[in-house]
Amino acid sequence: MHARNRPLILGVAVALAALFWFLYHRYHFVRRIALFMLGLAALQSLVHLDHPWLTAFVGGLVLALVARVLYRRAHPLSPSTRRANIPDAWRDSYFQAVFPPGAASPTRPSQPAAPASAPEPVRAAEPGYRFDELVAQPRFDFSQIVGMAETKARLLGAAREVIGNPERARNGILLFGEPGNGKTMFAEALAGELGVPFFALDYGSVASKWINETPAKVKAAFAQALELGHGVFFIDEFDSYVKPRGDGTHHMDRDLTNVMLTEIVRLRGTRIVLVAATNNIAALDSAAIREGRFDFKVEAPPPDLEARKALLRRSVGEAMGFHALTAPMLANLAARWEGFSAARLASVGRELADMRREGVIGEGSLSFDVAMRAMRRLQGSKGRLPENVKSIDEIIMPDVSRNDLHDLAFRLRHAYGLERLGGSLPRGVLFYGPPGTGKTQAAMALAKASGYAFLKTTGAELLANPCAWDRLVSDAKDLRPAIIFIDEADDVLGERRMSGVAPVTNKVLTTLDGAHGRVPDVLYICATNHQDALDLAALRGGRLEEKVAFSVPGHEALASYVRMRFRIMAGDVFAISRHTMDCAVAGLKGHSIADADAVLQRTIDAAAVRHLREGTAVITAEDVRTALRSSFALG
Repeated sequence: MHARNRPLILGVAVALAALFWFLYHRYHFVRRIALFMLGLAALQSLVHLDHPWLTAFVGGLVLALVARVLYRRAHPLSPSTRRANIPDAWRDSYFQAVFPPGAASPTRPSQPAAPASAPEPVRAAEPGYRFDELVAQPRFDFSQIVGMAETKARLLGAAREVIGNPERARNGILLFGEPGNGKTMFAEALAGELGVPFFALDYGSVASKWINETPAKVKAAFAQALELGHGVFFIDEFDSYVKPRGDGTHHMDRDLTNVMLTEIVRLRGTRIVLVAATNNIAALDSAAIREGRFDFKVEAPPPDLEARKALLRRSVGEAMGFHALTAPMLANLAARWEGFSAARLASVGRELADMRREGVIGEGSLSFDVAMRAMRRLQGSKGRLPENVKSIDEIIMPDVSRNDLHDLAFRLRHAYGLERLGGSLPRGVLFYGPPGTGKTQAAMALAKASGYAFLKTTGAELLANPCAWDRLVSDAKDLRPAIIFIDEADDVLGERRMSGVAPVTNKVLTTLDGAHGRVPDVLYICATNHQDALDLAALRGGRLEEKVAFSVPGHEALASYVRMRFRIMAGDVFAISRHTMDCAVAGLKGHSIADADAVLQRTIDAAAVRHLREGTAVITAEDVRTALRSSFALG
């Protein structure tokens, strides 16, 4: 090569190498070639080598790389191969050539083919995407699932129709329900019952940060499912794939939804049983779950009574020994914990084992109290109960009402023994009386004394957002035993004949009735200042069946409370004379505890301001009179 042509050739080589680097840097193979070319060009320029074979070698690499790129333009690889590396694609191509689909191999076991009498359409899997590790023989069938007969029957009936009558082109089972109720287990057991392979695809197996790679992986998964010939193709977290399409939907989510819906339709007429699972059916694109894509919709409900017994027997037995759970206790807990998920019930034993290791409980049979403590630890919450809640005895209220609360708290704590003797707990309780007489404090004190979770709302909140009631009840079901406290209940439970909020009233009353199934260990407490304003239907038996009256305290009870409370609030900072104390007691005569608390706080506020200004530390009668005028608008 002539010396004057060498810089031109080397410049072209360097330029091409750099171009390939920037355009195709995601290929490991291309990066290596480009770096090698740059290295040779730099070496030739620095040491002034002028060997024809070196120049020819560089030129050959350039031509080979150009040819390789042009070939890939004409025969594009899958996104997975483009993101990974070229040698992997060559290896996959070689593997498929030596071991074509359906042939046995040491590393890729063959999949069962469709029956010869009914050949299935097979679409080759997307190159570079394989999900062999997600395809397996099912580990169990429906015989290993106790109870849940209706759910099993619906699943098996739908699957047999898909496999036995593919020409009818019905397919798609949408399995929905709350988390932890075994949707994946049902799908795998269905495959075991049918005796077919189980292909379980979760969103993490196809998710990618690269544009359009997730839809391509979904296509490849469906293609590989078709290669099975017959089987159960289970798609978990289905709401991650088919988000509702709208003006604000991201184009990548929209593309993924479109691809998923197209692939679902292509499965129709095959012997692949498609099962998709979701915890939130309302979050799915409406077109995704219509008939023609999912012809069968099956709910995975919480375990039924027989299933709950089996779960508790196994869970507790493995943790404490099968002798630890007596038959009466098992029956009571299984009935009481209706609605709890299978996952939660299966975790009770592990929690009991932890409590035993920590020394919280000892050996012996499982008691009702220990079982409830274990469940509370699993729930991890007791509701929104403040730390400074008064006890029942600290609340100023009529003695009869106090005794009623003590009695109710005792019944709540000893529900198991009460029920064994034929007793029962009330469904709802009404607290009624003038404002400021301690109804809210009493409800919280009852929750504290009984160990129940405490959830509070008001009639005004329910009117502003009726859906808040459903969420509150759902929270109570999850946290039970729990108290739902409705303050100012007359706003929502008032007389319906002249009311514009009857639909909300009906919803609350229906829940109190247990018309959709009574949930154990949820107590409803309603508080009102106007008992006569409530709808009579709310006061009948089975709803607010027990009533507790609250009233303004008598003079002696109020005087005792004011003296005690005043001294606590003053502490060691302020001095209070006998005259000042008598002034406060006389001024609060006939008022409620809430009024007394407000006046005493304003008195302390006035004394604190004077202390900051003048340095005095005495509460005067004038401070009390000023607080009374401010609180009650006295002249």
